[in-house]
Amino acid sequence: MQDERCNIQDSRCKIQDVRLLTSVFCLLLSYLFLTASKPLPPIDVAMELIKQPEIPGAAVINVKVTPLIEHSSLDVQIKIPEKLKLTGGAEKWNGVLEMDKTQTFQYNVYIPDNDIYEIKASVTLKLLTGETVKREEILEINPAGKKKAHKKMPVKKGDGRGVIEFKGE
Repeated sequence: MQDERCNIQDSRCKIQDVRLLTSVFCLLLSYLFLTASKPLPPIDVAMELIKQPEIPGAAVINVKVTPLIEHSSLDVQIKIPEKLKLTGGAEKWNGVLEMDKTQTFQYNVYIPDNDIYEIKASVTLKLLTGETVKREEILEINPAGKKKAHKKMPVKKGDGRGVIEFKGE
């Protein structure tokens, strides 16, 4: 009788172990599925701030686009916040670019104040198969976030040469 009870308990433990392993396996699969990154579209897009604006003033922004495959058309569009004004460059462009050749689109954007703004470039590539893929890049402009001046180490003058004074241990 006791042997039967032990066998029943062993069977229950094995079932619980299998359920636990199955649960762990399902959690692992769902984690991998959810964290898997989507492949990037076959377009390389880079945005850079060429000229930091004096406020108020114009910022110069470059959007570099490189199609990585043959395509039938390419759309480039820049989106700026309402408070800003596009003073140079076309808001939209459509055409065909040569594969693996970088084309730079330059924009002048009037910045009225020291607020932080996000400028977005959207590039849509129409493949030869008729499918379209889209890539977006965002550039943050922070006129007030200019680089701070470096502090100079204190220098003591003595006997015709500078001596650096270190304070601390």
